[in-house]
Amino acid sequence: MESQPRETMTTDSVISHAFVLPDRNFHEWLAVLRPYLKKFERVTVVRSPAGNNLNRFRNVTAVEAPLTWWQDSALTHIRRVYPSVVMVDVIDVDTPEELAPIVTRRVDRNDRYGEREAEPQHIFQRFVLEWPTSARPIAVLARFNADPEDGDLHRSLDILSHEDADILCAAAGRVSAVGGSIKVESTIEGERWITTYEGVKNRHVAIGDEVALGQVMAKAAGGQLRITVQQPPNGGIRLLGWDNVMNPRDYIYIPQFRVRPLTDNLRVRKLPSIHASIIGHVFSWHLLEPQEHHGRAIEKVGAQGSWLKVRSVSGVEGYTAAWYLRATTLKEGQEAIPGVNPIGVNLDVFHPLGKPAASRLGDMGWVRFGYNVSNRRGSEDIRAAFQRYLPHVEAYREAGYRVVFTTSHQTYGEGKAEFWPWSQMTDAKWRRLIGRFADMMTEIAAQWAPRDLVAAWQIWNEPDSLSGVASVPLSARNYGIMFDQVYRAIRSADSDARIITAGFNSGPQRGSVYARQMLAALPDETRPDGLAFHPYGRGVNGHPHYAMFGHIDESVWAYSAVLPDKPLWITEWGVLDRPHDHPARIARYASDMIHYLKRQYPGRIAALIWYAWAQGMHNGFGLVDGAGKARPPLTERFLSV
Repeated sequence: MESQPRETMTTDSVISHAFVLPDRNFHEWLAVLRPYLKKFERVTVVRSPAGNNLNRFRNVTAVEAPLTWWQDSALTHIRRVYPSVVMVDVIDVDTPEELAPIVTRRVDRNDRYGEREAEPQHIFQRFVLEWPTSARPIAVLARFNADPEDGDLHRSLDILSHEDADILCAAAGRVSAVGGSIKVESTIEGERWITTYEGVKNRHVAIGDEVALGQVMAKAAGGQLRITVQQPPNGGIRLLGWDNVMNPRDYIYIPQFRVRPLTDNLRVRKLPSIHASIIGHVFSWHLLEPQEHHGRAIEKVGAQGSWLKVRSVSGVEGYTAAWYLRATTLKEGQEAIPGVNPIGVNLDVFHPLGKPAASRLGDMGWVRFGYNVSNRRGSEDIRAAFQRYLPHVEAYREAGYRVVFTTSHQTYGEGKAEFWPWSQMTDAKWRRLIGRFADMMTEIAAQWAPRDLVAAWQIWNEPDSLSGVASVPLSARNYGIMFDQVYRAIRSADSDARIITAGFNSGPQRGSVYARQMLAALPDETRPDGLAFHPYGRGVNGHPHYAMFGHIDESVWAYSAVLPDKPLWITEWGVLDRPHDHPARIARYASDMIHYLKRQYPGRIAALIWYAWAQGMHNGFGLVDGAGKARPPLTERFLSV
């Protein structure tokens, strides 16, 4: 299979579309298709259906050339072999020359599937049920059963819900009955289907209403929702007094369906057996793509002894033990903090360009400030610091951004002669500083907590640093003691804000060892809400000037292994000491990094905060220049990811 990559691909806007071309003279067919691929984003080109799994795609456009499909019929082939494909768009041509005018018309009309051309019929839909409840996880409580030898007869599919969860329309249609249940009738390709939802309350629909796919129809009455499917007048069987009953499992299709391991180092095997060879490993922060029909896959998930074929984040396809999996969706796993875009930027209230208007920050989710009380003089005036930050934090929070405050030696310690020079700090001095720092943080947290403006507190900055230029390093043990005392201080006043580690910056190997040692110094009741790191000099392939220290995978894997049940926070990243590089090069580096982390580790990265907003804020490459003006294409691209 040949994939047509699109730089604009995002996980929150997925069009699951494959365009299947014949294998014979493939490159001639592909040349004709080029304008279509340029026009329409997120199209995967498949070279022949032979050996390729079309179940991965909701919609398939199929060139029905001779010797390509079983019985020379794309529709028959797909419906027989690929039960997860919902829509089939058939283009009946024999040569690339015949395809060319069809491609031209679709491009000119902005008509991806040729929907403006109704005759002859070439678009064929399949009746499907999307998941009918907002409750998570996605799970089956009781299967449909029409076989007495397989246990008690059961006419429905019973799924997990939660009281007051939204009941969603799983197949668009017209409401035909309401009461203790809701019935919705749908007509697909001339066939009639009835979907019955039982276990509902607070209904929002009435008989005769047209309901759209995904529309909220009611609330769940309890922890179980019962779905029954019928196909009158001649489909299905008679079961328990109901006519034309079908197995709902066979019609389930869940957009962006994924499964997540419940344990780390889960083995991926070549065959569905514990005796089969191991071809890979997956981790609890990975979202795996099932390679089986969605309904059948959901019945396997969580079932002891069942095996599910999956595709891993690295592209490995094999079988995993389904009893160690949880069903979810790509959308659910995309954000470690639901509803918050992980992209952010570092700001500075002391810099003339370091506190831009909130309206300039686009679609970002986070802003991060260093919390400076000392003001380089050893000041302990926490009231003055509070008043300095308050109007800016209020403005950003009102605009919808989340605020991270990073504490450091600038919060307490800088400018005090008893702690200078930092290189001559002893354990006794650190204990003295830590105690005073924790006392100060008790009062600071109490200032902010009632206003609900601070989303996260970060304790210290780069304590593992090898240079100490912009940070004050200390031993892992002393940092563990500091984290414990300051964590308790903040928690005494604020039970809601997240409290995360400092950003470790000495690299994945040394930094992760330091993090383990720091965590080992913590008592059991002190647990960070996330582990932070600063991967300067790391990125994805293709950027040797900005990823000179290695691939970002090395950092993600190393730090994830330290605290696997908590998200990672990248509280500083970017390009340092290269002020004259072209913004277009920086934009490509930043975009590639963001898209890679969102796609490869959905739900793993809580924040990805660029350093810094403006050129001249220390040595980072700014999203705007030294006059505060945009730097196209970097500014626009970064603010829209």
